[in-house]
Amino acid sequence: MIKKVVVLNSEVINIGPWDEQIRPVLVSPAEYDEEGNITKEAVYDDRVMNPMPEGAVIEEREIETAPDGGLIVKSSAQPTTAELMGQELARLKLQTMRQTQLMTSLGAELAVTQLELMNLKGDESK
Repeated sequence: MIKKVVVLNSEVINIGPWDEQIRPVLVSPAEYDEEGNITKEAVYDDRVMNPMPEGAVIEEREIETAPDGGLIVKSSAQPTTAELMGQELARLKLQTMRQTQLMTSLGAELAVTQLELMNLKGDESK
């Protein structure tokens, strides 16, 4: 499928239209008389909160669906299912290593605490 994309420095930074995130911004507040009646309505102005980066251009490119369900530019480098699984496996191994280190550290702290308690019990018998 052909879609519009936003390109900056030869790199696609957005697939689809750019979201400028236009929001109403208060320019001047409402004015009231002594009885609380509005004498002048509040004035709002629409402002672009997320302007397209300077130098970015809109082009049309062939888009396809990636293995993870996202959209990518056709023929762009994309990880294979095996690569995605390898990345997940590496993440899980790192998580396991961190948990093992934490358990080892907690075990050492427990041993030190037990020794301190034994020393305190020994001091009480004197």
